[in-house]
Amino acid sequence: MPKVLIVDDDRDLLHGQEAYLEERGFVVQTAESMEEGLARLDSFRPDVIVVDLMMEHYDTGFVFSKKVREKPGLADVPVLMQTAASKEVGFTFDAADPEARRWMKVDEVLIKPVPLDALEEKIRNALSRQGGGAATESGGRDAARGPGAAHAGEETEA
Repeated sequence: MPKVLIVDDDRDLLHGQEAYLEERGFVVQTAESMEEGLARLDSFRPDVIVVDLMMEHYDTGFVFSKKVREKPGLADVPVLMQTAASKEVGFTFDAADPEARRWMKVDEVLIKPVPLDALEEKIRNALSRQGGGAATESGGRDAARGPGAAHAGEETEA
């Protein structure tokens, strides 16, 4: 079963995503802050990480992602960042650009609110790109592209 760590300070969103993914066969751990997320990584090795951009500070997600990339054994774990920053303040982030990916330390940016089925698809796609066979297990939609889906690195408008 694929393992996912979700880090977000919005408890309702966090628990909604956790319940949805667990119903679809994922093993999910959650954290409500950067520090809690980093602590989870000491005992839980996820296949994919989903992190919010703005938590304790406006750039917490970027700081978290950088720290994940520096942890032994985690540099290749796909990181999907979800954010409402583009809607709230007009900033856009394009993880398809290699230079942007280098400084952001994320594999993809998802625009909140992320539909649950689109989140699942993005996670499964990240697992497929990584070569994880778990992405094609029950419920996988590698060939399908539903609403809110985007190619790797594209922002997803919900």
